[in-house]
Amino acid sequence: MLTLAGHGERLAAVIAQVPHVSGPAAVRATGLRQALRLAPVGLTDLVGSYFGRPPRYVAAVGSENSVAALAAPGAMAAFERLIVESSIRREDYPETVAARILVKIGLYSPARTARKITCPVLIQVATSDNIAPAPAAMKFARATPDSTLLRYECGHFEPYVEPLFPGVVADQLAFLNEMVPVSSRKN
Repeated sequence: MLTLAGHGERLAAVIAQVPHVSGPAAVRATGLRQALRLAPVGLTDLVGSYFGRPPRYVAAVGSENSVAALAAPGAMAAFERLIVESSIRREDYPETVAARILVKIGLYSPARTARKITCPVLIQVATSDNIAPAPAAMKFARATPDSTLLRYECGHFEPYVEPLFPGVVADQLAFLNEMVPVSSRKN
């Protein structure tokens, strides 16, 4: 949504929860060793896509040092908690991503068009986020003309579970009620 808003899409508002706003910041957070671990599989899949080959998939979340899109310290444990608390069954949804995205993610930076966003934006940052770095999101908020920045003392996955989840959602609803009020209609 941030990219759409930055490219002129007319939106009433955007909510960006623990957002990826800077490819370079995300790559730095990943670390050199992990980037080198992911590069071969990502490049192989990307090149294969040019020849019409089907995607090669890797785990979306994995343990530290695994070949997974999100393999930051603590990511797997946080993801497991998210699954348990959500009552989602693991087999209901894929837990993989096309490896080619691992090459492209470093170039994807909605922050490049932050100044062009004309709608109100709520940016919810996890201050201890080691996946979508908080400093990049806070810089994005400063560059966005009509932004509201809220910080939560937690990691990347924690806004989605207790005890933070109800407050995070309440903040989103309050933002929407203020920025995009819905008038009551009589039939």
